[in-house]
Amino acid sequence: MIRILIVDDEEQLVEAFKKKLSREGFSVSVASTARDALALMKKQTFDVCVLDIRLPDMDGVELLESIKKNEPNLEIIMLTGHASVDTAIQSMKLGAYDYLSKPCKLTELSNVIQKAYEKKALRERNIVLTEQLQRVEAHDSFIGASEPMNEVKRLIRLVAPSEVPVLVLGETGTGKELVARAIHNLSPRQPSQFVAVNSSTLQESILESELFGYKKGAFTGAQADKMGLLELADKGTFFIDEIGDMGMAIQAKFLRTLETGIFRRLGDTRESRVDVRFIFATNKSLEAEVKEKRFRKDLFFRLNTFIITLPPLRERKDDIPLLADYFLGKFARGGAKKALSRDAMELLRDYRWPGNVRELANVMERAVLLCASRETILPEDLPQSMMEGRLADRETDRIELSAADELSLHHIEQEHIERVLTLAKGNKSKAARLLGISRRKLYLKTQEK
Repeated sequence: MIRILIVDDEEQLVEAFKKKLSREGFSVSVASTARDALALMKKQTFDVCVLDIRLPDMDGVELLESIKKNEPNLEIIMLTGHASVDTAIQSMKLGAYDYLSKPCKLTELSNVIQKAYEKKALRERNIVLTEQLQRVEAHDSFIGASEPMNEVKRLIRLVAPSEVPVLVLGETGTGKELVARAIHNLSPRQPSQFVAVNSSTLQESILESELFGYKKGAFTGAQADKMGLLELADKGTFFIDEIGDMGMAIQAKFLRTLETGIFRRLGDTRESRVDVRFIFATNKSLEAEVKEKRFRKDLFFRLNTFIITLPPLRERKDDIPLLADYFLGKFARGGAKKALSRDAMELLRDYRWPGNVRELANVMERAVLLCASRETILPEDLPQSMMEGRLADRETDRIELSAADELSLHHIEQEHIERVLTLAKGNKSKAARLLGISRRKLYLKTQEK
C-alpha cells in the first residue's frame, strides 16, 4: 500500500483529499503544521508527501529542505495558490517532484501521486539492481572491463526484468551458469528458487525422471512419489545446461512445458502446471545440431528468442591481468598476495586458454603453491604446456614455408633453442627442462651452429 502524508492546514480540503485517496487504496496520514509533520516522519515512513507552500508555523519551502535532508528518497508534491507559482518552481529546483495549483482536481492529485510513487519505486529498484549486479560482477567470470564483457553485463541487465527464455552460448569454462544466476538475481523471481541441471551428465531416462518427477510404481525402483526439478523451480528460474545434449524424445515433452507450463510426472495420469522462467546454455551450434537432425527445429526457434554469447578468455585478453590479480588474492588465503613477474604475465597473455576462466583459476592456484617461499610468480611456476603452446603459436605465426623460401629444420631448431635460452635468461638447466631434453644434449646442440 502506498503511504501518503498530507501537510496542509485547510481542514475541508484535507478531508476531501483523504476520502478520495483512501477510497483508491492509499494509506493516508494528515498533519496541519510542519511540527506535526516532522513528528510523524520520526515514527513512520512515507512514500509521497503532499505539502502546502503556506503553513502556520513554517514556510513550506523550508520544510521541503528539511525533509529532503533527512528523507532524500521521499517524493514531495507542492500545493500552491496562483500567486506563489514562482515559489513552487523554486521548490522543484530544491527536489520537489511536482506542484499543483489550488484548487486542484482530486483525480489530478491522485494521478500525480501515483507517478511520484512509481518514480520512487523505480529508483529504489535500480539501487537494488545495481547492488546485486556489483555482487555478481565480483564473481570470477564477471571480473574485467573489456568491451565484450561490458556487452554481456549490458544484456544481462536488459533481459533480467523480463520473462523471455534466454540462451547462453559459450565455450566450457566461460561462466554460462554464472550468467544464468546473474539474470535470476536481477529478476523479480530472485526470492524464489534457482534450479540447475546439466543435460550432458545424465542418461536420458534419468534426466526425464529428474525433470518431470514420477509417481510411485512408475518404473522399477520408484518406491514413492518424487517431485521433479520443474516443480522445485516453480515461481523461480530453471537453468538447463548443455541443452544441445538433450535427447530428442525428452525435447518433444519439454517443448510443451516450455510453451504452456504444463507437464506430467512419469506414471501419472494427471497434468500439472508450473510458473517458471527458463534459461538455457550450450557450447554447441544448435543450428548445426538441427541440420544433423539431433535437435528439434521447433525447440530451437523457441530457444532462439534472446541470446547472450560469452566471449572466450582469448578474446578478452585485457581482462587477464585483472582476473589473475583477483585469483592471486583469492588463493592467498590470508597470507601475503603473490605478484606476477613481467615474463609470467606475458605467458598468461600469450596463452590461448582452451579452458577459459576456469583454467586460469587452476593455473593461479597451482602457481601460488609452487612459489610458496617467494613473493613473485615466475614462468617456471606456470605449466610447461603454456611455454610449449606459446612457442608453437609463434612458430606458426612466423614461419610460412614455401618452395621459394624454405628454412632448414636445423635452422628452425637453432632459433627455437635461442629463444628458450633467452626466456630462461641464459640458465641452461632451466632451458633444457623447458625443451624437454638433457643439459648435455642442449650443450651439444648449441655447438652445432
